[in-house]
Amino acid sequence: MTLRLLLAAALLALAVGCASKPEPAQLSGKVTFKGRPVPAGWISFTPDVEAGGLGQVRVFQIKDGVYDSSQEDPPGIPPGPYLIKIAGFDGKKIPYFGQGKQIFNPVDDKYTVPPGTSTKDFVIPESAGYNVKIQPTADS
Repeated sequence: MTLRLLLAAALLALAVGCASKPEPAQLSGKVTFKGRPVPAGWISFTPDVEAGGLGQVRVFQIKDGVYDSSQEDPPGIPPGPYLIKIAGFDGKKIPYFGQGKQIFNPVDDKYTVPPGTSTKDFVIPESAGYNVKIQPTADS
């Protein structure tokens, strides 16, 4: 009976340990375009399912060339592989353009968020600024 109880407790502990979520990572960095900070924008992190990523899409705001996952709600991001999309705007709010007009076409990238606290800077290539397809960002 004691052996069965110990075995059941060990299996329960193993199951609980496997089911727990990893501690959220804290990721921050700079986003530049043509050597200058991107005034406003966002970075979306979509789990890269093909690379084993799981979870929800997270979007972090860019303000004055900086983003910081610890400033979002909820703070942090689960570690793992992600597909990235970055959009940048001039930061001058006008009707239908809540963050201003686009300064470059959205850029796609990949990144693996490591555990703990880390920094990842993104340099937007100048070519992203050619033939920009302006799209509204807000309704007021």
